[in-house]
Amino acid sequence: MKNSRLSDIEIETLQEFCEFVEAQPVEPSPSADARITARVKQDLQPSIGWLYAKFATIEAGAGVATLFFCPQFGFAFSGHNAFFHALHEQTGFFTFYLICGLLFVVLGAAMSALLLSYNELKSIKMSKYLYYLMFGVVAFLSFFVAGAEILWLSAMPWILGAYLGNLLGFGVVARVRETRRSAY
Repeated sequence: MKNSRLSDIEIETLQEFCEFVEAQPVEPSPSADARITARVKQDLQPSIGWLYAKFATIEAGAGVATLFFCPQFGFAFSGHNAFFHALHEQTGFFTFYLICGLLFVVLGAAMSALLLSYNELKSIKMSKYLYYLMFGVVAFLSFFVAGAEILWLSAMPWILGAYLGNLLGFGVVARVRETRRSAY
């Protein structure tokens, strides 16, 4: 049986709340009001440039990490990988590069969907498809600039795979977060 008597802390909290309710309203200074409004706007509508920079940094970091186990255009941080050579022989040109682009991007896209705030996810929602395409193109060109052995015919399937990796990784994790949030 629970004791219905209030503790001293609960009584003090109730008294403070009553004082708050009965107090005269106090308006912040115009400069404080402007700073608060700007901060709330920044939180609710983050800068799209900052948001894409954050997204790209997360994806690029994860993409570089994939180079330890999944070479891209002969560019890798690990030695010869017999599995990927066998995969290349068995799947065909288009499918192989599609899978490579997808693997390079999917982890970073999923991590981005985990690390971005809910307001950032909402802000990126309308323009994410253009971002997905642009990230794939920039990542592909980055390999070229880094000196990777690129066969230009591989550009289309690799960029398509990167697009699908973004769509899959970001989309699934963002959807799960949205679903879990609405469940509470």
